[in-house]
Amino acid sequence: MKQFIFWVLFLLFTTQGLSAQVISGYVYDEAENKPLEGAFVYLDGTTISTSTDNNGYFIIKPGSVYNVPLIVTYVGFETFILEKPFSYTKPVKVLLRESATYLEELVINKNLPFTRKQMLRAFREQFLGTTAAGRSCTIENEDDIRLGYNVATNTLQASCPVPIKIKNKRLEYNIAFNLVDFQISYTMLTLSNLYLNRSFFSGTTAYTDISKNGSAEKKRKKVYLGSIVHFMKTIANNEWQKEKFQLYVDRWPANAASHLKVTDSLSFKKITSLDDAKAPETVGYKTNEATGKKEMIKYKKPTKYAVLYDGKQQSSFEMNKRFYVDENGFFTPIQDIVFSGYMSTLKAGDLLPGNYEYKP
Repeated sequence: MKQFIFWVLFLLFTTQGLSAQVISGYVYDEAENKPLEGAFVYLDGTTISTSTDNNGYFIIKPGSVYNVPLIVTYVGFETFILEKPFSYTKPVKVLLRESATYLEELVINKNLPFTRKQMLRAFREQFLGTTAAGRSCTIENEDDIRLGYNVATNTLQASCPVPIKIKNKRLEYNIAFNLVDFQISYTMLTLSNLYLNRSFFSGTTAYTDISKNGSAEKKRKKVYLGSIVHFMKTIANNEWQKEKFQLYVDRWPANAASHLKVTDSLSFKKITSLDDAKAPETVGYKTNEATGKKEMIKYKKPTKYAVLYDGKQQSSFEMNKRFYVDENGFFTPIQDIVFSGYMSTLKAGDLLPGNYEYKP
């Protein structure tokens, strides 16, 4: 059984040394060319946010550069994503377009094999997670979530026209999650995790810290240690022993430097698999979503590595050739890495803001 999670990361290749650490601008209604007061502006996946004043003006001073886009939202308007926000040295003008009212189409069967209650339960498990933090989360606007089941591909799908409002009681965050994509595929017509093939979701997030006097810090540290972000920082900084991670190849402890090459690439670390060239070509089957039939394909199986954290938490990941990691532990392209084991159980309920700083 495999599963993976598409994290809320849209990483951008920018040169941090040439970027300003202040982002400012104006948010306007595109049709009326009038300023919008109260528009919500935030750096994706962080607690760094602000709102526009009566002139539509906003300013953000994060203190450091993050390789994430700037998100602008306003009720009744389409979400605006500004890529490479730190590359702008002057105030930007954001024009928001009024959103059209329509019903999103999900590929579903008219006679759904499962009730909404059953599908919602499966959605919660794969979106929030079943860890202590995941179970502590509540979705405050579940009625806005649209669910469907594609019986041709045995896939549960979900969408939401407004941000999903999550209250994480354990880690003490309020989260606004703009869901871009969500799918759970099964090997047969079911919602049972016993037959789960893979799951993933993507979107943008804004965090609000609701803790008081560091009340959640101990629990946040516990979630961070052994997480994907912690692991990515370990690879990028080549600090396996210090951070208590051990790489395994073919079930044996391995020297990471003999299998994963780390080089500088702009403001990122480039991670390249030294085993990729050795991977043999194999034959597999892929389901044609249009016909529902399986088609034979030839491909090179991704290199698979096992990881053990602190002698306890077991995970594994498959990667295609290379990926990139920034100083905050964000990696790209997210679709080229598949996690299983412990790391794959960490869903939205265990995610920390990108500006979270771990202090031993």
